[in-house]
Amino acid sequence: MVEADTGFRWRASWLFRRWKAAAGPLAGKYIPAAPFTALALFGEALEPSFPDGALASLDAICQGLAERLAITDQAAQVQAGEAALVVDLPGALAVGLGYHLQKAGIAPVLAWGGLHRPAGLLEGRSGLAAIGYYGARLQKWQAAEGLAFLLERERSGPANLDDLRLFNTFDNRYHAGELLFPPLAGLKANGLQALIDLRMENDPLPDDLDHFYRQAAKADLNIYQAFLPAEWLTEEM
Repeated sequence: MVEADTGFRWRASWLFRRWKAAAGPLAGKYIPAAPFTALALFGEALEPSFPDGALASLDAICQGLAERLAITDQAAQVQAGEAALVVDLPGALAVGLGYHLQKAGIAPVLAWGGLHRPAGLLEGRSGLAAIGYYGARLQKWQAAEGLAFLLERERSGPANLDDLRLFNTFDNRYHAGELLFPPLAGLKANGLQALIDLRMENDPLPDDLDHFYRQAAKADLNIYQAFLPAEWLTEEM
């Protein structure tokens, strides 16, 4: 077991509270502790930082995406609390987008269930770095009606995974589903009528979210899909 650095343990707890505060009273109580537990346990061993220049590039892309999305009809539904975004993008991108969507009156709800650790199938270094960087800059919930659930697309693990790797690698893959969202009945009681799945174009709907959306549809929520064109992931916007 890696001995946790007390500074990282304190910072992880502080970041956890900031993400809960940003999500608001309805969704904040359901923020998973797993990524913050990873930071507290492994601290510097995860080296949660960005390579030179990567943060500026990520932030420019996320800001541009948020500005494009904020003027869509779907965003208007989310801002009104009639729909919620389910942002199923690479982790760091989802977190940065959630931060910038907060400026448009949409509360970011971190919904990561993975216990990241060094040498695990999901190390999560860039994602954890984004959680730390943007978490320190989030504003407290300001009565926003809209919600954006931020997922980590990497949760299913590397593509074409060789099963032999599982003999000596910590398998921390996880599923997105009911356990990572507030109860559907509670969301409906708060006025929610639909979920809008947001992902990159040509990215098929994963099985875990397909199952969750089927459960949501049975609860009389409408399910829509929105795709981000690849050309939007540039700084020239």
